[in-house]
Parts: sequence; C-alpha cells; structure tokens
Amino acid sequence: MLSKLFLRNPQIYLLPGVTPKTIETCSCFLQDNHEKYHIFFNEDGFHNHTTHHLLAALGLGASCETLERIYEQKKKIQQPIPPLHDRKDFDAKKCLGDETYYPDYVKFFTEKLENDKYQGNIQALIEDYFFNDDYLTLALGGAYHSLIHLGYALEFESKLMAIEGLAMAAVDSVGVQGVLKHMDYGHTPANPKTALEIVELITKDQRFDDKLSYNDKGVKLSKLLERNAGPLVAEYAQMWKCDVDDLRRADILVTAAAIREKKEVHLDFFLMHATTSSLFLNIFVHAFQNPENQTKFLKAKFAVDLLQFVARGRPKLNVNYLLNEHQISKEHQYADVSNPWLPLINKCLTHHDEHVPKTIRALVYAEKFDQAQGKDQISYLKIAQVVMDALFPEKDKDWVHEGIGWEEFWSKVKDL
Repeated sequence: MLSKLFLRNPQIYLLPGVTPKTIETCSCFLQDNHEKYHIFFNEDGFHNHTTHHLLAALGLGASCETLERIYEQKKKIQQPIPPLHDRKDFDAKKCLGDETYYPDYVKFFTEKLENDKYQGNIQALIEDYFFNDDYLTLALGGAYHSLIHLGYALEFESKLMAIEGLAMAAVDSVGVQGVLKHMDYGHTPANPKTALEIVELITKDQRFDDKLSYNDKGVKLSKLLERNAGPLVAEYAQMWKCDVDDLRRADILVTAAAIREKKEVHLDFFLMHATTSSLFLNIFVHAFQNPENQTKFLKAKFAVDLLQFVARGRPKLNVNYLLNEHQISKEHQYADVSNPWLPLINKCLTHHDEHVPKTIRALVYAEKFDQAQGKDQISYLKIAQVVMDALFPEKDKDWVHEGIGWEEFWSKVKDL
C-alpha cells in the first residue's frame, strides 16, 4: 500500500483532491497490478504504464471514479506475470535483459529490500544499486521507463514501485551503456555551457550527419550506438555546467520548442519522455545521500537526453517562437477563467493516453520548482497549452514516432 508519509514531503507537489480515499483506491489498484501483470504488456517489450497513469492522475487530484476508469482501461491490454524460474536457474547478474526473469527479479528485490542491510529503506536500496551495481545505466535505458518508475517510488514512498522499477531496469533490453561508458564524471569543463547551448552545437555538428537517417529501421537510439555515436555524444555531455534547473528546462524545451512556424503542432514521443522524467530530477537528487552520486546522476541523465535528441533527428528548437509568438488555440486558452491550469488539468485527465497527464504534471512541477528569474523564466502554462493542442482531439492526434527533427517528417505536415 502507498505510505501517506509522502503528503508531508516538501519536494512533492500535490493538487487538491488527494485524499485518504483516493490514496487507498490507488493503492489497491497498484497492488492488483503488481500481483497479476507483467511489466511489459506485449512480447515486443512495450512497458506496462498502468502504475504511471494511476500515480500521475492521483497527484493531479483525480477522483476515485477516474482512478477506477483508468485501471479498468489499462488492465484490458496487460499480459499476465510469468511464473518464477527454479531458483538454481536464476542469477541476478547473468539474467539481465531477459524479460522472462521479471518475476524472479521482483522476488529478488523484495527480499533485498527487507534484509538487514536496507531494512525497508527504498532510498538506500536504489542509491546502492544505481551506483554500486550500475543500475543507473540500466534505469536510463528503455526510454527512461525504469527511471520514471523509480521516481514514482521515491515520490510516493512506495516499496512496491521501487521493487518493480529495479526489476524492470534489470530486464529491459534497450541500453545506453554505449554513451555512458565514455563519461568522465569527475571532469569539470573549463568553460561550462548550458544544456540548450550544447543542444544548439549538436544541431550544427556535421559529424552526426552519417550516424542516422530518417529511413533507418528499428530502434534509432540503438542504431546510433551501433554506429559509434556514443563517444561524440559524451564529448558534448562533458561540456555541461551541471545544474538541475537548467536540465529540467532543457528537458521540457527539447519537446515543446521543436514545433515549427506555420505548421500544425506536433510533439515527439521519445523526447516527451525526457520531459516526463524531468519531474523526478529534484526527487532523485534529494534522495541520494552522497553528493558525488547526485552529480553523477544528473550528468548521466543529461548524456542520455542528448542521445535521445540526436536519435530524433536533432530538431531545431524554436524557443523564441514557442514562448513569444506561437498562438494557442481558443479551445485551450481558457480565457474566461481566472486560473487556466484548472480546466486544463481536468481535461488532460480524460485522455486515454497516460503520457498526456504525465507531461502536464511535469509542467506543473516545473512551474512550482523552477528557480529561474527575469528573462530566464518560462511560461509552463503556455507549454501545457501547446501539449493540449497537439493531443486533442484525441481521436485525430498523436505523438510523432518517426523522429521530429527530419525534414522528411515535416514535409508531410499540413501548412497553416
């Protein structure tokens, strides 16, 4: 069950509507999902997002009825959790990347969490496995899904989510070691740059031109690493000034500022995961006791963000256009209400795709915790409105999956 201790955590931002009843309802669904369903909902390794959807909705103040609707919808597509292997056939270090061992890793981490070393402390368990068993690298693979799962574990102080998140990291097959093994985490750049300055340099670097194309089949991130782009991405990651607010802003703008003038609004599916995972940056940093681990975490996250950015075609970011010129649709301006966030959040909870409320919640968090002043301030409300324009009406719109940075994609997009 969910601990109610998270209600007192100053790093957590919950909207009105989070009550003992909704917490209990959500907890029951999380437990049912944990006992019955695999962490992947099909044989292609697509992630079970049930828990993410439930917790994002809970944090946005969703009612018990909304939580029930979400769970009933999500469980229809899940596959059952497979049986445990014989104990003699399971080795926690040798079975990595094999999804059939997911229940074995769940059992493994359940026992680990309650042993004398961790005594139920999920922060200690996660920090130890991230930095002493290289689970940080595993958690950053698979489009951040394990990282997000563990972020929810820390946010809502959930043992169940911690166990599942580490087990997911163990069995996910899309890795990012090809960039992180080239990182020197002790390096301090002589002239540190912001994340967006580095992104702009990457868009202009012709060394990436032959690493990937729009027509490449399969997982584009994996193709990049196969073609030895890892050292080049790490070279840029080493230039960063390492600042959590800077990273959060960049993680949001690489998604939202890829829109184009005089074109329909479209947002990239994979870059969106950089945005949704940004919600947990502060939460992870505050959970880790060792300052060196805090820095390593942020640098590794940024390196993988850059890798994802290159894999999506290195889109040009039109930040000024997004923030100062782009016009929001009348439908999502909510010009007749005092607080546009309220109807926007209510509507986002109706979308069948959990990534919509997850993205909106990341923007709510950014507005709450971003320390930027003056010209560096960003209208996170406007970005949330852009997200709504891109995904509603839901029967007609979707995220971009083929890579938003390529001209081949934009040539098919309707002019305005």
